[in-house]
Amino acid sequence: MAPKTHFSFLPPLTEDPLSLELKKYRLTLVSFGCFRPLKPHADKNTILPYHRIIYVTRGSVRYEIHNTSITLKKGDVLYTPPNTIYNALSLDETVLPEFLYLYFQVLPHHEEKNFIRMMETSLRIRIFHALRSPVELYFGAIAEEYENKRPGYHRNIHCLFTLLIVELLQRKDFYPGELYPHAPAAGADLLLNKATGYIAANIREPLRISQVSRACGVSESYLYKIFISGLSQTPKEYILKCKMEYAALLLKEQTMTVTQIARELGFANPNHFSNTFFKVMGIRPSRYCRALPGSPPQNVGP
Repeated sequence: MAPKTHFSFLPPLTEDPLSLELKKYRLTLVSFGCFRPLKPHADKNTILPYHRIIYVTRGSVRYEIHNTSITLKKGDVLYTPPNTIYNALSLDETVLPEFLYLYFQVLPHHEEKNFIRMMETSLRIRIFHALRSPVELYFGAIAEEYENKRPGYHRNIHCLFTLLIVELLQRKDFYPGELYPHAPAAGADLLLNKATGYIAANIREPLRISQVSRACGVSESYLYKIFISGLSQTPKEYILKCKMEYAALLLKEQTMTVTQIARELGFANPNHFSNTFFKVMGIRPSRYCRALPGSPPQNVGP
């Protein structure tokens, strides 16, 4: 019998519930950068197909999200899920706002709603104050890695990004004070967010407008009205735009042919997909593939 040593009594490292939950997801950074406007700016009805985290490093900016107006100042961090419609306005012409931003994807797609729910953003706005906190440290470290691009920087950035997500999920100190008035969001805004959320969750299906209207409990004509009013495009135009943006991401991964991506997005005819991609993105999928850095010459389809 082997003698007992100090190491025989070391307690095992066990996984906690949050760590177990995060194992369900693959979080992938799409873009990182710093936004510095040259003059006071205003963004109206802006929408992004990615999860987004911003960290305000200078000045202040007013956001309108879900018919709610909030002001972000230096040190504030804001998380928004994909396809969140927002308006943004600079508040001080003498001190223009500046913020770092992270755009990321969450896979698998069928778990994305659970991730958003975990971030507690269902009709709510998740804001943190991050000055002199680990969140500020992680943003700074990511910025340094991104700027220097030393060997292994991509891996380091994703590790730091994971730490940042864990820190945000652990924090309980929401932005102090009243974030927004206790008033229900406008019905049209809620329906628009519900419709765009349904489209994002079913982006790989051959979506019809009738499906989206039924999911939202409204008529097709009313759905058309709120899309034109809120996004200045029809539901069909919006669906095709989202599908082609998703197709571009798949093309960048260089793991599927154009024909496979067409089927993945519900197109029975690859030529139809190619024509749609050209109409929305202004370039053929095959030419888009060849323009990607490091892309080997290959026959990828139409």
